[in-house]
Amino acid sequence: MKLLVLSKEERRTLREMGIFHSHPRTRMRAQGILRLSQGLTLQQTADEFMVHLSSVEQWRQRWNRLGLAGLYEGRHTGRPPKWTEQQRQALRELAQSDGGTAAALLRHIGQRQEAVAISESTVKRYLKEMNFSYKRYRYGLK
Repeated sequence: MKLLVLSKEERRTLREMGIFHSHPRTRMRAQGILRLSQGLTLQQTADEFMVHLSSVEQWRQRWNRLGLAGLYEGRHTGRPPKWTEQQRQALRELAQSDGGTAAALLRHIGQRQEAVAISESTVKRYLKEMNFSYKRYRYGLK
């Protein structure tokens, strides 16, 4: 395997990224590229960072192809939301007009429209994203 040759500036940038970058995975990749440039094999680097050999090979390939930009991760978008924006808007309008608990809102929405079934915790999360707050019911003596 050909030794990975880095310029003095690249080496300094990777060293700083390996210490100060805010994302741990990016720090690890920067340190891994540095270790590869110091003559470690792919397997030795994988063992040192406790990652799979193919991961280190990807780091090297991305470094060769993209340079510094190859160390950064892409977006992790997750699964798409269960409810459409229109369904969320209906939930917002119902919460503003009627209020009540998340379970009551969920029952009311279920009666009004053909909605994909979601849990009460999902309704709470949607309401929190819309900047609604929850106030616990308190029982008092009169």
